[in-house]
Amino acid sequence: MKRFLVLAMALAATFTAASSASAATIDVTTTEDLYGGSNTTCSLREAITSASTNSGFDGCSSGSGADEIVLPAGEYKITIAGAGENNNTTGDFDIAGADALTIRPAAGAKVVVNGNGIDRIYDQQSSGSLAILNQNIVGGVLSGVGEDGAGIANTTGSLTVDGVTINGNSTKYQGGAIAVYSALSAVNSTFSGNAANGNGGALWIPGGATASVKSSTITKNTADADGDGNGYGGGFADGGASNIGFVNVINAANQDNSAAPINGPDCYSGPFFFPRYVLTTQALGAGNCLVGFNPGTNKVVADALLGPLKDNGGQTPTHALLTGSPAIGAGGAAAPDLCPAKDQTGRDRPAGACDIGAVQYVEPTPPGTVSVKIVRIKPKPLKLKRGKKAKAVSVTVKTTGAAGALDVKLCLKKPAKAVKKALKIKGKLCRKVGTLVGAKTVKFKIAAKKKAKKKTFKLKAVLSATDAASRTGVVKVKVK
Repeated sequence: MKRFLVLAMALAATFTAASSASAATIDVTTTEDLYGGSNTTCSLREAITSASTNSGFDGCSSGSGADEIVLPAGEYKITIAGAGENNNTTGDFDIAGADALTIRPAAGAKVVVNGNGIDRIYDQQSSGSLAILNQNIVGGVLSGVGEDGAGIANTTGSLTVDGVTINGNSTKYQGGAIAVYSALSAVNSTFSGNAANGNGGALWIPGGATASVKSSTITKNTADADGDGNGYGGGFADGGASNIGFVNVINAANQDNSAAPINGPDCYSGPFFFPRYVLTTQALGAGNCLVGFNPGTNKVVADALLGPLKDNGGQTPTHALLTGSPAIGAGGAAAPDLCPAKDQTGRDRPAGACDIGAVQYVEPTPPGTVSVKIVRIKPKPLKLKRGKKAKAVSVTVKTTGAAGALDVKLCLKKPAKAVKKALKIKGKLCRKVGTLVGAKTVKFKIAAKKKAKKKTFKLKAVLSATDAASRTGVVKVKVK
């Protein structure tokens, strides 16, 4: 018996090690939309093929079992146009295979995945699970017959979106943000400004599918966007789902252009919709928003008091709660209705007293209590040789105040004609920092032109924010 137990433990350890070894991390190295022909880089599209096929493709490392694709900061635009294919070579990013896949940014990186008006963004055809984390998914457009889910199509398998903002996507048919044909789990996510000419401005959940949405915000989405009377459910539309559970969700201020009696601005559901601690601008349990059970914890309000979609901190844009919002302090206080420990921006939620929606309320900072400043410029001076490769200068900026400074921007300016003739700045002269909490370093690449004079030039660094006084600094560049 003892020998059998030892053998069993050894086999279990072997299987555990094999399972652990089977997972792979695939690092994307370019924001360009590439497919083959350049084995020095690994694009998002190529990384998905590596993961789906459990093999190395072009410049990407080999997928192996449950994979993780890691994206550096930047915007990933779909540029390879094509239609009618499902092998990931053109159009949307097609995810196949039977293994679990996670697609996430590198730690702290801001990532935008943009359909660029060409196609939807992600098409999940895999039988395994797919997790999309901490991304801004925009610009998905579907104009073909019967195409659903302009942001993501969950055709098979289970889909998780966590810390994701899906906005500005549109389809001629159903599901402006996501079409759920299998199973969706959404947490700490924002669905905003999506549109469907048919059903489900944000979410379309038909025939037997399931959806669990927690601590998320669904707002400003539109169903029946073309106004032809064929469409319903601006926030979400239930097309025969087997279970839809909302907990601590704002589903408010959505729109349905269809006329009564099928109109449902926030919700069009049957009796398998189970809302708990939901804030809505449409009546629950009556008309077109039926519920399986109403526990008395939901709120129907005239105005959820949400700010515009913008950078409120964190990796993705969100709708901040405005002062006096009925969502403040109205979330679940006990299991199973507790909010996650952190909100979509990464801020802590208080235990047992969270706000409804994707983000916690941040009290506005009184005027005059926020300041921004330039704390360090390196190297000083920046030494350049005429006509040679550009070098980087680092400018570190800092703010005070727990909420940080808003809409922070750092610009380099050439104050004199002589400077303009001598120096060239690579990329944009102004860099958006967004919401600044603490310190951040911004880099500019500068080159000296071939005919530049051998002397020291001065560039002006200008730091600005919407809620703080501007600051300036001097970047010295010595041309040798």
